[in-house]
Amino acid sequence: MSGPRKRAPKNVAVIDPDRCFGALACSICQAACPIENCIIEEPDRDGRLVCAVRVDACIGCGLCVALGNETAPQARDFGCPADFDAIDMMTYDDVVKSLEMVSEPDVEANVSEVVGP
Repeated sequence: MSGPRKRAPKNVAVIDPDRCFGALACSICQAACPIENCIIEEPDRDGRLVCAVRVDACIGCGLCVALGNETAPQARDFGCPADFDAIDMMTYDDVVKSLEMVSEPDVEANVSEVVGP
């Protein structure tokens, strides 16, 4: 699936960079996501490559969320490993408000900045 979404989703995925195992070692969330380039790799504050969700691309399907995570919208057999459980679903409006509070003109639209240390 590609192209702009028709409307904003109710919820979007948020990856906690401190809990993400690392994009080079895992990337299960990227494989689970049906949207091309929705989950990207970017350096965290320590320079380690972790996964981050582009809020402008996420459709809120929740397929990347760990099995057993209470924010997951449906049961499935894959997603972020439960040992790490680095992904939660948050309301789109809350994520956008959080991004607006921390945004800078040159910051790409992703939600990794929303999750604090």
